[in-house]
Amino acid sequence: MSSAPDRVHDAVAAISLWMARAGGCLLLLVSVLISIEILARKLFLLPFGIGTELSAYALAIGASWSFAYALLHRAHVRIDVLRNLRPPALQALLDFLALLSLAALALVLTWYAYDTAETSWALGARENTTLGTPLIIPHGLWLAGLAWFALVCLEQLAVALLAFARGGVLALIQHAGPAAMEEELGDVLALADPPLAGARPR
Repeated sequence: MSSAPDRVHDAVAAISLWMARAGGCLLLLVSVLISIEILARKLFLLPFGIGTELSAYALAIGASWSFAYALLHRAHVRIDVLRNLRPPALQALLDFLALLSLAALALVLTWYAYDTAETSWALGARENTTLGTPLIIPHGLWLAGLAWFALVCLEQLAVALLAFARGGVLALIQHAGPAAMEEELGDVLALADPPLAGARPR
């Protein structure tokens, strides 16, 4: 039977995956809209002008809704040249400090996003465009993504500490460290056709 932290982490992972997929779908939809705008202008001389506005919203929302998923899969960029030259104990410390700094950054971003969304709500602000979009909608969705990202950062800090308590330095490195080349290659091979699934790097 799985433990309570494991069940919480499974729920966090499932929600993060759903949000990343939703953000990706949003980007696909706005790409279709921009394509339609281009065709309409070229073929029918119709003056559409909403794609630029909506694409900006989609990029901000789609990105913020995918941050947590990227964190859980260690897909964010890490400069680990110097880290990899250090002994395991120092690697574990650097990995934890990197996760801690990321959590601090997420909390700061969430605070300023909340201030922006709250101001938009209080003023009833609208975009000065044809659509006249109430800014609380994109700002609120952007805030939701950043807030969830901050929450997942804190959850990952707790999981990292629990991993260290259970398995020591190596367990912390395995959880919080950057993905190794072998792991990334394994993920790629897992998505490949069956003939390549068992392939090994030469």
